[in-house]
Amino acid sequence: MAINEYNKEVKIYTLSRKLIQNASLIKQGDDSITVVFSNTSRDDVKQLMENDVIQNNVIILMTHNIKGMCYFHGECTNIYTGEGARNVNVVFSILQKLETIQRRQDVKVKAHNLKIQLSLPFRSMKEVSAELIDISAGGILFSCPSEMLMEKEIVIYHFHSPKISFDVKARILRIQDVKVKTKDSEHELRCYGCCYEDLKPNEEYSIREFVLYLQRQEILRERQKDAYFD
Repeated sequence: MAINEYNKEVKIYTLSRKLIQNASLIKQGDDSITVVFSNTSRDDVKQLMENDVIQNNVIILMTHNIKGMCYFHGECTNIYTGEGARNVNVVFSILQKLETIQRRQDVKVKAHNLKIQLSLPFRSMKEVSAELIDISAGGILFSCPSEMLMEKEIVIYHFHSPKISFDVKARILRIQDVKVKTKDSEHELRCYGCCYEDLKPNEEYSIREFVLYLQRQEILRERQKDAYFD
């Protein structure tokens, strides 16, 4: 792990992927990192590790501008008072790299027609309902039966995840008709492929995290389907 290789935002999870704490990266070494927990105390962090963590072992999520979302298996080795009031520095040794979710616009995950809300700037900010077909770190594919949208038109996607909500500006790059099969028939659904514009780093981070969440939901869904037919 090279010095200054990863971005500042860090998330610390239990081994079962329950979020423990958001943190900021302050030091990177070949086999360890130091992060700062804000608005807490040394005793609170120690108690957190004792209550929620098995033998000081955690999963660490860090992001990289090229590699994407990188998960590591780490172990807490030191806790000490940081600079400033209620800042605590925590040292983790990196035991193993677990997985990398690459930051690529063509990595898409199915959204299974999740209901979303859009605003249309070119149409007096009209609010419309749509169905999300898939989503990636770079854009979305959605259907909107109530409107006939145009290529290069701007839409405002009201992004919502279990953790956060914000508005995302997106531009329609392609329009395609997708065949949809139901129990008794088949019909075509007009879909719009968009790319995000003017996305802030923290917004992109949240979207990539949501994509990862949907990926895990899809894996669980497939496993349950396989178990049902076994």
